[in-house]
Amino acid sequence: MVRTLDLHGVKHAEAPRLVDQFLWEQINKQSREVEIITGLSTAMRNIVINNLKDYNYTYNDEFKNPGKIVVKLV
Repeated sequence: MVRTLDLHGVKHAEAPRLVDQFLWEQINKQSREVEIITGLSTAMRNIVINNLKDYNYTYNDEFKNPGKIVVKLV
């Protein structure tokens, strides 16, 4: 089961902390892949992508859903 963080309704300033916390929890649970729902907000998407780049995570857009980012943790 792929774990998902949904950022709908989250303030932009809170997003980096929530993403960090979610990724840390999933790494400790030995998840291999997670999804982060940003919605269609370009600002939220950029915040999440910058956060992922800080840790050199590999990520891809969901092919049929531009508001979802799939992150490889291993």
